[in-house]
Amino acid sequence: MQQATAGKAERSFLRRAAIIEAECYKLLDEIEKGKQRIADKIKEYPHPDLYLAAANLEEHPLDRVKWINKALAHFNIAPIRLKQTGEKERTPYDSIDVAAKATNVKPNMEPKVTVIIPAYNSEDGIATSIESILQQTWTNIEILVVDDCSTDGTTALIKRYAASDDRVKYLKTEINSGAYVARNIALQQAAGEFVTINDADDWSHPAKIETQVNHLLEHPQVIANTSQQARMTEELTFFRRGKPGEYIFVNMSSLMFRKNPVMENLGFWDSVRFGADGEFKRRLKKVFGEKAVVDLASGPYSFQRQTKGSLTGNHAFGFHGYFMGVRKEYFDSYSHYHRVAESLRYDFPQEPRLFAVPEPMWPQREKKTADGRRHFDVIIASEFRLLGGTNMSNVEEIKAQKQKGLRTGLMQMSRYDFQSRKEMNPHIRELLDGDLVQMVVYGEEISCDLLIIRHPPVLQEWQKYLPNVKAKRVNVIVNQPPKRDYSKKGNTLYTIPDCAKRMKEYFGTTGTWYPIGPLVREALLTHHSHELHPISLASEDWVNIIDVQEWKRASRPLRSEKIKIGRHSRDQYVKWPIERTELFKVYPESAPFEVHVLGGAAAPKKVVGELPENWYVYEFGEMHPKEFLATLDVFVYYTHPDWIEAFGRVIFEAMAVGVPVVIPPIYEQLFGDAALYAEPDDVQETIVQLMDNPDFYESQVEKAQAYVEANFGYTKHISRIESFIFDRTNHS
Repeated sequence: MQQATAGKAERSFLRRAAIIEAECYKLLDEIEKGKQRIADKIKEYPHPDLYLAAANLEEHPLDRVKWINKALAHFNIAPIRLKQTGEKERTPYDSIDVAAKATNVKPNMEPKVTVIIPAYNSEDGIATSIESILQQTWTNIEILVVDDCSTDGTTALIKRYAASDDRVKYLKTEINSGAYVARNIALQQAAGEFVTINDADDWSHPAKIETQVNHLLEHPQVIANTSQQARMTEELTFFRRGKPGEYIFVNMSSLMFRKNPVMENLGFWDSVRFGADGEFKRRLKKVFGEKAVVDLASGPYSFQRQTKGSLTGNHAFGFHGYFMGVRKEYFDSYSHYHRVAESLRYDFPQEPRLFAVPEPMWPQREKKTADGRRHFDVIIASEFRLLGGTNMSNVEEIKAQKQKGLRTGLMQMSRYDFQSRKEMNPHIRELLDGDLVQMVVYGEEISCDLLIIRHPPVLQEWQKYLPNVKAKRVNVIVNQPPKRDYSKKGNTLYTIPDCAKRMKEYFGTTGTWYPIGPLVREALLTHHSHELHPISLASEDWVNIIDVQEWKRASRPLRSEKIKIGRHSRDQYVKWPIERTELFKVYPESAPFEVHVLGGAAAPKKVVGELPENWYVYEFGEMHPKEFLATLDVFVYYTHPDWIEAFGRVIFEAMAVGVPVVIPPIYEQLFGDAALYAEPDDVQETIVQLMDNPDFYESQVEKAQAYVEANFGYTKHISRIESFIFDRTNHS
C-alpha cells in the first residue's frame, strides 16, 4: 500500500487507500490499527465513506449505527435507529427505523408514485421492504407487489399487507419468469405519474421517494433520476464490490421515471432474468438524451441487503464490479441493438425477442439433459472479435449448419497477444438468434457432439471465464501457423505443446488438429515436426467454405479502357510484397491498370512512399468484400515472401463472386485450374491476355465457380461434420 500511495496527493485516492488498508487490518484481526487509520483520515477531512468504514470496525450494531448516522448527517438525511421489538430472530437490518419523518408533503395532494416490488421466495425480507415504503413521507403512493410464483410464505405475507393497507396491491406471474417480467406485469397496471422500484428484501429511508419526486418536479426537462445506496449485511456492516474504497454508489433499482413519456417511447423493461436495469437506463439516455437521466448525489437512501444467496453476488452470473460472462455478453448484445435499431420501444409480452441473449437470462429456462447440461450439435470456439478471415470462415460454417437445421453454440475464447477490438464481429453478432445459433457463457454446463476450435492462438493463454463443455469429439482448426512468418525475426503466435496442454485442461483431450490447407500442413511438418507429438494431426485438411450463390455477382462490369485489378486483406506488412520493384510488377503504377485495395494501404505505402495516382484505397470495413469484389475485372493476390498464407480465403471469395484470380504458383495444389498462376514478372501479361479474350475470361469464371462449389461449398462442410453428429434428438 505504501508503494501504491507513494507520491500521490489526490484526496479521494488516499481516502480509498486508507479504507482498503482498514479492511485489511480487519481481516488480520488488528481492529485497533484499522480504527486508528480511519480516525487519522477523518481528522484530515471527514467523508461519509470513512464513517461507513469506521462502522465496519465496530463490534456491536448499536455502535455501527452511530457511524452510519454520521454518514447520513453529511447528506442531511434523518438518522436511523434500531427498533426494540423483542423478536429474537429479527436481524439488526430488519430492525432499522427512522424516528423523525418530518415532511412538507400534503397527504394525497401530490402526484401519485407507483412503487413496484417484484418478489420471489422473499418471506425473510419482504416485510422490511414493504414497511419501509409504507412509511415514506410521500404518502400518495401505490405499492404493486408481484409474486413470481414463490414456494415459501411470501404470498401470504403480501396478501396480509394488501388486506391491511389499500395502497398495497397483490399481483402474480403465471409462471416463474424473473424480476423484470414481474416488473412489466405491474407496469401494465401502474396508475402513478411516476414509477420506481424497491427490491423485495431492501430497506429504504422514509425520505427516499420524496427526494426523488421533488427533483423531478423541480426539473421538468429530466425524465428520470436515481438516488444512492450502500450495500449492507444483516449485521449492519458494509460491503463493497468493484469499487475500491467506496461504499456509497448509485442505486440502479431506485430509478424513478415519468410514466407516460417513457411508456410511449421506451415501453417496458427487457424481459430477462437479470441485468436489465443497466439496459433500461442506457435506453432512456439513448432516446431522451444523456442529460435527461440524473444520478443524484443524494447519499444512501437505501441499504441493499447483502446476503450469500444474492444473485448479484453469484460467482458466475453476478455483477462483481465489471462485466464478465453472461453479463458482458448481454451488455454487448443490447449495445449492438441500440446502435442499429430503428426503434428502442420494447413491448410486453416480448415475443419474439428483439435481440439474442444467453440462456441463463431467459425468463423460461431450457430443459437440461440427464446430467444437467444443455446440448448442441456443434459448438464453435473462437476469437469472435477478429474482423478478418477467421470470422468470415466462422460465419460461413454457422450459416451452413443453420441451413441444415443444426444447433450451434458459440464460445468466445480470447487472444491476449495483441490489442483487439472489444466488440464481437458484427457479422457474427447478426447470426445469433437465440435458437439455432446461441452464445454459451461462463457458468453454463454444456454438451455437444462436435466442438470446433478455430484459431489456435486462443489456446495459448489459460482462461477462466469459459463454459464447462463436455464434447464427444474435439477438432482444432489450424487456420494460422504457429509463427507470423518464417523469417529470422518472425513472431511466435502460439506453441503447439502449450495449446495441447490447455486443451487437456479445458476439455480432457488434445483433440484432432486439422490444417485448413496444404500450405499450413507443410509449415507444421517442416518447421514444427518436433512439437507435434502431443497432438493428433488429421490426414485431411479442413478447408474454408463459402456460399457461391450468395456471393455470385449478377453480371461482369462493363469493359472500359482501364483494367480494374484489386485485392483485399488486412493492412499488415506480411500481406504485401516487401520489395518496391516486385510490388509494382503485380500492382502497376500506370495505365491501363487501376489498382483497387480494400483493407487499407499503410503497409505498401511504407514500401513505395506515396501511393500512385491510379491506386484507389478503401479502409477495412468501409465496404463489404462481396460488394468490393463485384466491381473488379481481375483479383491479384501476392504477399510477403516469408509469409505462409494459411488458406487464402480472399482468393476463393473472388472466385465465388465471378472475378478471375491471378496468384503465385504456390497455390496451385489448393486451387488447381480454378486460378491463373504467374510469377511477378508475368502478372501484367497474364491479365492483359485474359482481358483481351472474352471467351477465356468467361470460361475461367465458370471453371472457378464450379471448383469452389464442389470443393468449398456448404455441402462439403455438412458432409464432413455429419459423421460427428451422433444424436439430434437429445435437446429440446
